[in-house]
This record gives sequence, C-alpha cells and structure tokens, in this order.
Amino acid sequence: MTLALGALFAGGALAQSGYDEAEAQAIDRMLMCPVCPAESIDQAQVPLAKQMRAQVRELLAAGATRDEVLDWFKERYGPGIVAEPPRSGFNLIAWIVPGVVVIAALAGGMLTLRAMRRRSGDGNTSAANEPDDLQPYLATVDRDLALEEDDG
Repeated sequence: MTLALGALFAGGALAQSGYDEAEAQAIDRMLMCPVCPAESIDQAQVPLAKQMRAQVRELLAAGATRDEVLDWFKERYGPGIVAEPPRSGFNLIAWIVPGVVVIAALAGGMLTLRAMRRRSGDGNTSAANEPDDLQPYLATVDRDLALEEDDG
C-alpha cells in the first residue's frame, strides 16, 4: 500500500514538474562546468553549476528535448561545454586515435608473445647444454665447499 502511494506521488510530481529527473541528470553529466576543471555540472558544487542544473530542468519543463537543451548551452558557452567532443572535423581524431592505439597495442602484444614462444622453442636445445658449460664452475664450488667442511 505504501509502495503504491509512493509511486502515485512520484508520478504526480513528474506530471507537475513536466520533465523526467533521470533525463535531467543524464544531461547534467553531459555538460562540463565552465569554472571547474574536468568536472561536469552534475559533480560540481559551485553556484554556476547549480544555476546550470536549474536551467536544464527549466528547459526540460518547457518541453525541450535533450538535443535542444545541449544546443542551448552550446550557443551560450561554446562547443567545449559538452563533455563529449563532436564526431566531426578535427575532433574526429579524439574518437579514432584511442581505438587505433588499442588495436596496435593488441597486435604488438600478440607479435611479442609469438616471438617469445619461438625463442623458447629454440632455447630448449641451448638449455640442455648449459649444465655441461657449468660443470667446471660447479666442480670448483664443490671442491671449495669440501675444503670448508674439512676445516669446520
């Protein structure tokens, strides 16, 4: 019963306000605070960010869509106000380069692993010869240890 009353109240508040709070919060995360470095207006607590959040809700209550709200802020603050760079022109580099870097890193990693496997396959024959190469050194160590045991 309480849950049903809560849902009814929330639905009535949404109808009175004229906008969806979830949509308003999504837009808040898309807009950068002009005075706070690397913070969206959703994160920032300065008065300007609070005013911008209120403006988002006011525009949504007036019937504006997400794109219209974003365009309204772009007109006043410039294209840098939007957290996501536009997918055109010079900004296209910001969308393409990370993908290319990830693909290149994966390809480089695969080539490195392949080369390491080849070397380890060739290295097994030389690893078998290492004990023979070490025999004179090991004989000297054994002789030295035997002398120390005789002294002790």
